[in-house]
Amino acid sequence: MIRLRRFLTLCLVLLVGVGVGAWTPEKWFEQAKSPRIANYRIQATLDWVQKSLKGQETITWRNEGSAATQELPLHLYLNAFKGPQSIFAKEGGWDFVPGNAGRRSDAHAWGYTVLGAVRLEGQTLQGHYGEDETVYWLRLPRPVAPGQSIQLEITWESRFPRITARSGWSGSVPEKSAFLMGAQWFPKVGVYQGNQWNCQAYHANTEFFADFGVYDVDLSMPNALLLAHTGTQTNFKTQEDIPKDPQVPGNVIWKLHAEDVHDFAWAAAPVSAWSFKVHEYRGVQVFYYYQPGNLLGVERQRMAVQAALRHSAEWYFPYPYPVLSVLDIPAEAEAADAMEYPTLFTASHRRFEPWGLRDDLIFPFWPSELKGGSEGVTTHEFGHQYFQGMLASNEVEEPWLDEGFTSWFTHKALDRSYLALFASRRFQIGTDICATMDYWRDPSLDPMTQVGFQMYDYWSYARSAYSKPVLVLNQLEATLGRPVMEQVMRNYAAEMGFRHPTRADFKRIAERVSGRKLDEFWRDFVEGTEVLDVVIHEVSVRDRVEGGWMASAAGQVFVAPQPVSPSQKGAITLLRRGGISRPMTLWVRLENRTELRMTWDGRDRWVTYEFDSPVTAAVLDPEGHYPILKDRLHAIYSSRPARTGFHYWSQLLWGALTALFQGAGLG
Repeated sequence: MIRLRRFLTLCLVLLVGVGVGAWTPEKWFEQAKSPRIANYRIQATLDWVQKSLKGQETITWRNEGSAATQELPLHLYLNAFKGPQSIFAKEGGWDFVPGNAGRRSDAHAWGYTVLGAVRLEGQTLQGHYGEDETVYWLRLPRPVAPGQSIQLEITWESRFPRITARSGWSGSVPEKSAFLMGAQWFPKVGVYQGNQWNCQAYHANTEFFADFGVYDVDLSMPNALLLAHTGTQTNFKTQEDIPKDPQVPGNVIWKLHAEDVHDFAWAAAPVSAWSFKVHEYRGVQVFYYYQPGNLLGVERQRMAVQAALRHSAEWYFPYPYPVLSVLDIPAEAEAADAMEYPTLFTASHRRFEPWGLRDDLIFPFWPSELKGGSEGVTTHEFGHQYFQGMLASNEVEEPWLDEGFTSWFTHKALDRSYLALFASRRFQIGTDICATMDYWRDPSLDPMTQVGFQMYDYWSYARSAYSKPVLVLNQLEATLGRPVMEQVMRNYAAEMGFRHPTRADFKRIAERVSGRKLDEFWRDFVEGTEVLDVVIHEVSVRDRVEGGWMASAAGQVFVAPQPVSPSQKGAITLLRRGGISRPMTLWVRLENRTELRMTWDGRDRWVTYEFDSPVTAAVLDPEGHYPILKDRLHAIYSSRPARTGFHYWSQLLWGALTALFQGAGLG
């Protein structure tokens, strides 16, 4: 308890110190940043032994649609883990987590949410489940007209599953479990747009969509637990002031507050299982929770978070919330790792992972310690504070607006801060290499615009939501130019912040800022599944020989064939293997030291250029106008073999050693 008391006192000093004249834990903003359509007052009591929770909430919801509604849907996300009959389980979400298949007979491995009473204006409401039990549709006693508000009073009980897909507990048995991730833990209203509700069932390959609001949460929990949470704590100043729960001996009550967010999450662990550090940067109090022995990783995370705060402020707008929490969670809870919530995200690190591949669901090909493991995951999860956090796109139906934009932000921020994932004098692996490798494995199954749960499989979902958008946004930047692209992103963030942007909004803003129509770009790269794949197919040399029967004054004379000067000619054949055609520049250097540039319109499948001298070097797209070009390896030709001498191998060895040092937390 001593460490917990020191922590709580330190939190209070920091929060009050920063809050003077600017904000307080109870009130963040003088003016609302969002429409605040769905607001929650929640009181809940946690049973740590059973990993269950009982709660009651008041939802104040306002109809911001264009038509009246007499129904209201609630997300009951934890019912995805109720049994194998859920859509989530049928789509493979449960089995996707390693080790879960053998735990099906364990009742504690499953979870649920059970609604108690739902009341409106003194009436108890009835309803029915949707596609499965992860959505419950309430019948309202009267239509709610546009602009009108209602208050729902709800009681419920939740049981957390063994941790899977972001939520639940970890440990050998419930009584000895060391960690609990409280995510998707309360009944949550869907989104009403126009004249219809958007409230999809919980699918295995998709995440969430909700309206902004204000959250006030009272959470009763054992006093031996340390809590990390969305928002700020508001109800005690020193450890002696922590209010005890009069209903549950041994429990204390945490009062928590958050404004202009669309979700609320928390994590709890025994005090002995977590250490902490708090740093202030640019007016934001950043709380780092870390596992014993992972102290070296905190410094790496701190540098990544501060870089991300700087870059996001420069590229979009300053991070507006007063707090941010970064959680390093136990290895056995990795199913909750690399996940984002308002003002809180999980980004774990290990003490030493020099060469292995992290088993992250988000980064299946991300090298663990090549400036990608800790730094990459931390930067990525911070990026979600903007994309989907404050630009609250529909993660279910347009996941690339969330994951894709965040992955692109990660790539750009790592480029700015760390230059590359792996860099030496002779080797440089760019920060977009993982997206490139993943995308080109099988780029044509689903377009980026496909609804998340309708994609072919998880890997196609990851490719279309994470990897391809990085390359497409790089291509858009190359098409528009970096200054214009930066202005596009700045305008997109400013105009769509604290709203629900769609791909149509992004296209509209990009066209307005750039002054260019993007229909062709959108058709080929965003909505299509074809690829831009042009290669140097063949480089040939032909001897120049003349002779044979030739006309003369005396008639036909036979001349023995013989070489003429210049003695050889060169030729190069380009082949378009993909379905997208674009004008492509080809640069060649000939043996006679002539350099030429030519532009092929790319409409045919192939073209051959002939020269009066053999080709010694050639490069397709030498200026890099097409970063999305598939096969760069076969877009370059040299007649000279690659040299792999002493310098080559020494640089490779030194690069490997520096990566090992970094894996140990020394670089």
